[in-house]
Amino acid sequence: MYIRKFILLATVAACAATAARAEEATQIGTVDELVVTAQKRAQRITDVPISISAFDSRFLEQIDARGLDQVAAVTRGFVLQLQNKFAPGFSIRGVTSDEFQPYSEQRVAVFQDGVPVTQATGAFGELFDLDRIEVQKGPASTLYGRSALNGGVSMYQKRAAFERSFEGEAGIGTHDYRHIEAVANLPLSDTLAVRFGALRRLRDGPVKDLDGSGTFNALDAQAYRFALAWRPTDKLDVNLVALHDRDDPKGGVPFKSGTFLPLDQTTGRPAGDLSFWTPTHLSTFGTIPSSALHRRITNVSLTAAWTINPHLTLTSISGYRWFWAEETGDNDGTPTEIIAYDQYNDGLQYSQELRLNFTGVGPVEGFVGASAVKSKNGMRFDLGYDERAMALLLGGRLQALAPNGLTNSQINAALGPTAAALKPFHLDRHLYTGETGDYDLFGDVTWHATDKLDLTAGGRVTRQEKTAGIQGFQPTGVSRLTGAGIFLQPTPGQALREQSQDSTEATWRAAAKYAVTPDINVFAAAGVGKRPPVLQPTASGPFAIIPGEKLTSYEAGVKARLFRGRLVADASVFHYDYENFQTRGYVDGVLSTINAGEADADGFEGQATAQLTEALTVFASYGYNHARLRSGAYSGNRFRNSPDHKFAIGGRFDQALAGGVVSFQPLYTWQSKMFFSDDNDQPELQVRTPAAFSDTKVDELQKGFGLLSARLTYTPDRGRWSVALIGQNLTDERFLVDAGNLGDSFGIPTFISGPRRQVQAEFSVKF
Repeated sequence: MYIRKFILLATVAACAATAARAEEATQIGTVDELVVTAQKRAQRITDVPISISAFDSRFLEQIDARGLDQVAAVTRGFVLQLQNKFAPGFSIRGVTSDEFQPYSEQRVAVFQDGVPVTQATGAFGELFDLDRIEVQKGPASTLYGRSALNGGVSMYQKRAAFERSFEGEAGIGTHDYRHIEAVANLPLSDTLAVRFGALRRLRDGPVKDLDGSGTFNALDAQAYRFALAWRPTDKLDVNLVALHDRDDPKGGVPFKSGTFLPLDQTTGRPAGDLSFWTPTHLSTFGTIPSSALHRRITNVSLTAAWTINPHLTLTSISGYRWFWAEETGDNDGTPTEIIAYDQYNDGLQYSQELRLNFTGVGPVEGFVGASAVKSKNGMRFDLGYDERAMALLLGGRLQALAPNGLTNSQINAALGPTAAALKPFHLDRHLYTGETGDYDLFGDVTWHATDKLDLTAGGRVTRQEKTAGIQGFQPTGVSRLTGAGIFLQPTPGQALREQSQDSTEATWRAAAKYAVTPDINVFAAAGVGKRPPVLQPTASGPFAIIPGEKLTSYEAGVKARLFRGRLVADASVFHYDYENFQTRGYVDGVLSTINAGEADADGFEGQATAQLTEALTVFASYGYNHARLRSGAYSGNRFRNSPDHKFAIGGRFDQALAGGVVSFQPLYTWQSKMFFSDDNDQPELQVRTPAAFSDTKVDELQKGFGLLSARLTYTPDRGRWSVALIGQNLTDERFLVDAGNLGDSFGIPTFISGPRRQVQAEFSVKF
């Protein structure tokens, strides 16, 4: 019902030539248009021949967006899968990027103040003191680099301004929620200004620990921001923006088994159930630290823009990014000690872009430039096992006994005398390294062919030099079960194995925009995005070389500003073809990267913002994406993390009351069914050896669901303060953010629940 109504609304909007942005800030009488820099120059969003959604700080506050997952919920074509901050999965128009190995290649570009984020583990931070977010859909390698195979997400902090200001906010809420933040902006002279801020947020997680020690997927975040602006002349503009994020929540990820009934390990009695949202007890053992997440991210961006003359501007963006993160947890999803993990990732990168923008040079404008990114990343991955439990698991006996649950004592009894010969704790360890250098030459030119017609063409050539490495060993000695490792095998002589590979890729884009009227633009665009070949280390034998991926996209749409600026909207249709789509599957019973071959997608996207009265603004967005694999065993399957339908609708209503204004800002988001793997959990694709490893139940998916949120704010007419009551997931919807995970490899999949209803109160001051 919801889909039919919304498709009708989107169709009416498109037929009326409505276009532009479904998520813009508003002012009395008209809808403001954001100025974006998707084409590396400031433009009204309606003038950009690209499918793009953009959000300013006022809208982000309206939807209480503290993380990119809340932004994705209101963005057509954008899904963010969030196990936790350690492992976010970015999906744009069905193409997911969630690889966290140090040698991996991203498919969706993420930028922080012009600095590329090369590792997913360090990509999700606090949205604090943010100026805007831009989400571009479709191949964007020409504009953003090799990682923008099918789009990019760019975040921009607020820069230092030449005016004195202070903002502070504090809040409390359910699930023991607390937060406090403050931002100060100070001009130090006519040419120098600084801005700095700090934030702290804490919250319990959605799943409680049965032993009363806490919750899983809790929040404990700190964020610090610093900005400096220097304007020595009217021709030179220098901005430094730095951020540092810290995360230290306890409890880890709520992996809950859908197979093993949780038992009290002392009494043997049931201690919960198999529902993914109910309390459980998960714990590490052996030398694996207690379940938790610890993470540090530092990002520094220095941008200098020199206006050489009215036609030429030289821009330099220097970047530094560093992170480390450690996550530990119980990935079998039961109170029984079977498997636990400890993963540590770190990375250091430097980047430099130099770009010359030109405008008014005859009928053309655009840019040419060069960039370099050097990164060095590492990962330590530990898997700890109780060999007694693994003996039953690998023999297929544990799964058969699973429905009633098992304690470790019962496992040992089932093994009999064999249990004494096995270790209560064995540890496998793999160390991975990845060192990459990317060197780019790029350019993009727009020709103003007539007063109404613009033609754009761009290209980028990327030279990549990469070295990947692997070292495997067993810190507690070889397994008595296998004589080597259990799931992670040692390298020869337990030494580091390395291999290098170089590649060169070229990408392009072309677009045309025609101004039907000064307020209505139609556009068409085509482009090619590529992901270079991936060098994948193996413990023994030659390294695997995963073929490069190629995506060819076509899109056409309309963008408009109508009714004297009271309605801004857009609509577009797109088609893309995929070659060498890489996914995960089983080869001779081993989980491996496989080439699924061809894939394609057809879709429609629309968004609109309307100022209906001086007091009422509404916005809506809708995305349809029919993305399917077209060859191999997965032929006909949906892309993972890709719902066919997705929409959001909300608004803002202002009412004068008691010497001030009360604002009511509701939001409803909905998405259709979504699978968490490209095999779509099909039983015939889950048949493995031994048979007990097979999974014949189709449950690793999330059915269609919607989330209702709202914000109620009171601001006095002349006051510099406000109070707000905020609710997220007000209907307390139960939904999954992931399913399958490591346990799916041997027939005991685990499930991770999403956040539950959250209500909080906030008090803000501004001077």
